This record gives sequence, C-alpha cells and structure tokens, in this order.
Amino acid sequence: MKIILLLFTITFSTSVLAPAQEKASATQNEQYPKISLGSLMYVQYDWEMTNRNNYNAFDITRSYINFLAELDKNVKFRLTPDIGAHLTSSGGTTNYDGSAIFRLKYAFVELDNLIGDRSWLRIGLHQTPWLDFEESINRYRVQGTMFSERIGVVPGSADFGIGYLIKFLGDFGEFNTSIVNGEGFKYPESNKYKSFQGRVTIRPFSAPTISGLRISLFGDLGRYDAGNNRNHWIGFVSFENPYFVGTAQYLQAWEQPATVEYHRNGYSVFGELRPWGKPEGLAFFGRFDHFDPNTNISGDSQNRAIAGGAYWSNWGKVKLGYVLNYELVNYEAGSKPNEGRLLFQIHIGF
Repeated sequence: MKIILLLFTITFSTSVLAPAQEKASATQNEQYPKISLGSLMYVQYDWEMTNRNNYNAFDITRSYINFLAELDKNVKFRLTPDIGAHLTSSGGTTNYDGSAIFRLKYAFVELDNLIGDRSWLRIGLHQTPWLDFEESINRYRVQGTMFSERIGVVPGSADFGIGYLIKFLGDFGEFNTSIVNGEGFKYPESNKYKSFQGRVTIRPFSAPTISGLRISLFGDLGRYDAGNNRNHWIGFVSFENPYFVGTAQYLQAWEQPATVEYHRNGYSVFGELRPWGKPEGLAFFGRFDHFDPNTNISGDSQNRAIAGGAYWSNWGKVKLGYVLNYELVNYEAGSKPNEGRLLFQIHIGF
C-alpha cells in the first residue's frame, strides 16, 4: 500500500505540479519590454473620369509605421506616425511645398485589466470609439474614409484624451467610451470644452450561424463653444460570416458652429461577397452613401456609389489586398459638379 501511495505521489508531482511550476517560472522569467515594428500602406492610382479632364495620378494615401511595446504584462505603448496630405504653404513658397508630410496619428499608453477583467484604459492620442470599430468590419479603408468621416461629421479616428473599453462576458458585446478634445488628431484643442463619445455594441445571439450579428449605437456630445452644441448619433447593424459581410447605418447630427443650429442626416450601406468562404482570395464589394448636409435647405443632398472587386492574400505576416473600384458622386440639383473616378489601390500591412 505504501509503495502504491509513493508511486501516486511521484506521478502527481510530475504530471501536475511540475508543469505548473514551470509555467509560473516561465511567467516570472518573461522578458520585458517586448518591442515590435509594423507598417500599413495604401498605394493608389486615381483616374478622374468626370469633370476633371481625365486627371490621373499615382499616390500614397496612407503610410503608418507602428512602434508597439509591451512594457509589462498589462502595460502597453503605441507610437504611430502617419503620412499627411501634400503640404502647400499660405503666402510664399517653401521647399516643403508639394511634399507629403508625416504627422503623429497615435501615441498612447494602454493599461489592461485595470478597471475590470477584459478591459483596457488608454491615455494619450488614441483611437476614439467609432471609426476604428467600423474599419475592423469594413476592411476597405484603402478605398477611402468611412461614411461619417468622409462627410466631415467624425473628425478622424483618433483624438487626444482618455478612453476605456470593457468586453461583456460571453462575448455578447462591449462598451467603449472616451473623453477627448473633440477636434480630432489633425487639430489642437480650440477651447476648454471636451467631447464625450461612447459606443455600445451588442451581439444578441450566441448560435454559430447568427453570432456574426451585432447592433451598435454611437454618441458624440460636445461643443464648438459656449452654447454652440455639436451632437452626433449613429445607429449601426452589422453581420459577418465566412461568405458575406454587411453593414447598415443611420446618422443624425445637430451642429451649431455659429449662431444658427442646423440638422444633418444620412445613411450608408456596405456589402462584401467572399465566394471562397474565407478572407483570402477573390471578393466583391459595394457601398452606397446618402447625405443631407442641412435639412433646412432643399436640393443640397449628395449620393455616393462605390462598386468593385478585390483579391486578398497573405505572405507570411504580410497582408496584401489588390482593389479595383469605380466611385460615382452625384450632387442634387447641380449644387456641385458630379464626380466619377476609377481607382486601383493596394493595401500592404504587417
């Protein structure tokens, strides 16, 4: 009996205690900081086929260099410079005129699981709750900005401030909120007023066939100045499975940059078909945006239609997307000249 008990003790110590001790030792000996480098680039050929006399140009519309560091188990840091628009000085000329400049896009510290499990707290120039989330579903940011940014309602995907995200148990959704300057990453704070932004996303079903359905609500409450409100709301429904990705959103905005408040609204729908049933390979996509910049004025609405195809592939850790699409913009009652362009773009990321 004593021999059997001794054998059991040795077996238990070897199979259970030893791996646990090795894991604890490995965790204690884990080396920090962990530093990694990544990049994201969009290369573009643009042929303006309507109202610009066949103007065409090669360009780089986005170029990130991502410096990522894990300073400790729950402490992370990110620094990302971004290519800017071609610079043109006001007044005289400089040797920078016509150059594409770099600017700071992200620079923040992230503290994980500080306020609840499955959460993070970001401090600095970080992603705000809406656009980064939408771009994680619609992967065609290479084609152009998302609906709310393109019409000038949400001023870019990053801003200076503090942000918090927590995921619900069972992956039934998440809550993301930020207190930021409100002007976006391109501009400094203009006054003492801040913008309060928040997004709640619910995944109502857990069954595998319908778990890709998500319902989201985003709100942005801020001010241009004392008494001049800036309020934005977006309702959003998305669905994802191996063969199809689709989104639909409705936007309402109340703006009072000066003495008069005006109301803006619009909607956008997007769909992507993946015939091979996986992210890699051939895909077809389409998008339609409708926007009314001022409901008090008739005849100023605009419609944007985008349709095209893409081929996505992975070379090790490098993600490549080749995108060909046509974009048509119609302005109601000829308020502006209509636009039509053919775009060939390449998404390069690692």
